[in-house]
Amino acid sequence: FAAQAEGMKNMQDAGPLGAVVEDLDKRIADLWKSLEEQGLADNTILFFSSDNGPWIEYPVRMGGDGATKNWHVGTAGVFKGSKAQTYEGGVRVPFIVYWKGHTLNGSLLRNAISNLDILPTLAEWTGAPLPKDRPLDGQSIATLLTGEVNSDEYQHRPIYLVNHGKIEAVKNGDWKYRELPAGINNNSGKPYEAARELFNTAYDPSERTNVIEEFPDKAKELKTLFDAFPKENEQ
Repeated sequence: FAAQAEGMKNMQDAGPLGAVVEDLDKRIADLWKSLEEQGLADNTILFFSSDNGPWIEYPVRMGGDGATKNWHVGTAGVFKGSKAQTYEGGVRVPFIVYWKGHTLNGSLLRNAISNLDILPTLAEWTGAPLPKDRPLDGQSIATLLTGEVNSDEYQHRPIYLVNHGKIEAVKNGDWKYRELPAGINNNSGKPYEAARELFNTAYDPSERTNVIEEFPDKAKELKTLFDAFPKENEQ
């Protein structure tokens, strides 16, 4: 495996990270080829995603091996922040869905959704029962992914961004409200300042401009949603 990764690294200029991405791409292709050979591809639902953005601000211990470098984790591109932060760079991730003859073919959706939506979506598509003894944070996005509902008209309920059991942000459509006291990041060990911010992630996906003073009514609306989230001792 190491020799194969080294060979892929030499094929392009992206270094070890490029080798990992190429190998991941090849492994998924091999998996899909195996499904086709078994006649299962037409009845398989594929989800490809991630649980968080790149760990750009990883702990010092991770670089202690003398080999790991900051650029090995990738980049969040135009987005601010990284893993363990509730800016878009920490929570906006790839999300690819394919189900032959059902999901939209070659379409790009810009709706705000959550990986927590996968469970109720799969349950709807497969007819599997959902647990009735607990509320689910996700919602089915089946009609959005199949095109039964126009993406411009689709309404997703507020999406809460929680870090180590504590709410830090809420997204409702294109708007995002973020509030947290000063503290220490649990993963990187680095301090951060207190924040009370409002962003429109459609106009400003990089979250460069806090517009909380310009849109007080929108800030109040999302603050109400933010405060409605159960506190840690109530969960």
